[in-house]
Amino acid sequence: MFHRPRGPGGLRRTGGAVLAGIVCFVSAGAARADELPSPLKPDAVLKYAAEHRAEITAAKARATAAAEVPKQVRALPDPMVMVSIDHLPVKLDGISASFVVQQEFPLSRVLGARERAATADASAATAQVAATKLDVEYQALAAYLMVVEAQRMIVVLDDQVAVAKQVVAVSQARLSASQGASVDVLRAQLDVVRLEGERTALDADLKAAASMLEAALGRPVKGEPPVCELTLPPADPPSLVELVKKAVVNRPELAAMKASVARASAEVDVMQSMYSPMVFVRAGGAYTMMEGAGFMLMVGVSVPLWREKLSAGVSEAKAMAVMADADVAAMSKMVEGDVGGARQGVIAARTRLTTVRDKVLPLSRSVLSLTIATYAAGQLPLISVLDAVKAVRDARMEEVTAEVKAAGAWARLGRAIGAVKVGV
Repeated sequence: MFHRPRGPGGLRRTGGAVLAGIVCFVSAGAARADELPSPLKPDAVLKYAAEHRAEITAAKARATAAAEVPKQVRALPDPMVMVSIDHLPVKLDGISASFVVQQEFPLSRVLGARERAATADASAATAQVAATKLDVEYQALAAYLMVVEAQRMIVVLDDQVAVAKQVVAVSQARLSASQGASVDVLRAQLDVVRLEGERTALDADLKAAASMLEAALGRPVKGEPPVCELTLPPADPPSLVELVKKAVVNRPELAAMKASVARASAEVDVMQSMYSPMVFVRAGGAYTMMEGAGFMLMVGVSVPLWREKLSAGVSEAKAMAVMADADVAAMSKMVEGDVGGARQGVIAARTRLTTVRDKVLPLSRSVLSLTIATYAAGQLPLISVLDAVKAVRDARMEEVTAEVKAAGAWARLGRAIGAVKVGV
């Protein structure tokens, strides 16, 4: 049964409890929203970094500020309000005074040209936001791949430590049966000690990589590695022509360069507008001792006399426009080369991974099985077994490295076409 609290104290306690419950619920929801998914996949890494890195916030604020500049430069100069005492007799028996408002008006399209230049700057700042986002995502994905590599290396070493201990047990059994030498046991134990030391060091490497990932995601750095899951695309990347088309459309650096071309063109118009004069109008009321109240009007025109100075400004602006066009052409070629190199990098990394996974690793395991069987029959020394075990270990580590490098190659290709991810 529900009992209504009696008195104001009961109401306050109930209200406080409800408010505390709401705060706890909201806090718990915010904490869950800030948690990383488990297992952590590349797409989640990219999304989290894009939402939490301060660099993107700063770039957006810079773009917002740049978007306000066109409103400022397209406005007329501020009017001037002037109060003048034209004549005040010593006897203070009268006064001649005026009240004037002055406004300047350009006789050219300089304000529109300045607005176009500022709009181009705003477009470049907006493109820089996209470039910053790509860089942040690429950094976060690189840190994520470091964690993946360390975690998978730990799995390999755990398996190899177990195998090395089995080899020690076999060598000790052969020594007990007078079929082996004590040096074989020492060699097998040396391999175990070396692997266990490397395994301990990998724990520190994993925490270091986790710290880098947390920093790259904009999270508090605690060195807590998440559970990661990485899956590579099964096919080769699309053709170079298709990728270059995507890069031309998506790369923010090209968009920023094209905005600089528009700005340079507008600056040429600004400098050419300086040849036109500026008109000012001065109007207001006047009072004289003789005539009383009245009205006054003055119109003036600036004289752009120094033509050499103006011509130099126009020539400078045109040279900057030529430079901007050349920069766009150079950037386009660099983007095309970057895409081509990144695409071939993906193909090379996939070839190495396929070779290790489908050929080197199965062969090394077959060699190990045959070597162990031959050693058990007393036909090979223990050093042959240790070499075969090391060959399997090296092949598995090479597989992990090749897989991480393939993922990194995909990420580089994505950055080259303007969309960071593992795959295209």
